[in-house]
Amino acid sequence: MRIKIDKLKEGGNSEVFEAGEISEVLSTEKKIVRADELCLNIEKSNDYLHIHGSCSVCCEDSCDRCAENFESELIVNIDYYFHIGEIEGAAADDVEIIYPDESNGELVFDDHLKESFILALPLKNLCSGDCRGLCVGCGANLNLEKCSCPDKDKTDPRWDTLTKLLNTDK
Repeated sequence: MRIKIDKLKEGGNSEVFEAGEISEVLSTEKKIVRADELCLNIEKSNDYLHIHGSCSVCCEDSCDRCAENFESELIVNIDYYFHIGEIEGAAADDVEIIYPDESNGELVFDDHLKESFILALPLKNLCSGDCRGLCVGCGANLNLEKCSCPDKDKTDPRWDTLTKLLNTDK
């Protein structure tokens, strides 16, 4: 995914990347089932670029609780600021600097898309909000079947002292 920065005019520009290109770039991170095309809005003002847009990506995940495979839909939001050429002063830490002479007038956007995709990933992959997970005793998937462990109602012996204290207050 390359953006030709030397061909951009002042003001608003746009660049569209096909779904296949998006899937190819993101397939190194996760198994991509489907992706929408990405339409980037590029605003050029003097030596600055503001690139923003979003796309929808469906990827295959494994649930962190029950280990079942499922598909999850993510919205990948993209919002980057770049400076073209040399920059002096405090703003140098605020934006990424592009050197057109070194990049043949192009901005390779693959890593920025991957970064935005990784930031869109949930911290915990769940097949559903009410996933019950696996039984710690027998390993049964509690979403599909009841646990067959005989000691299911037995409490952890480490809590016995606390239970005694609660019962003496009554």
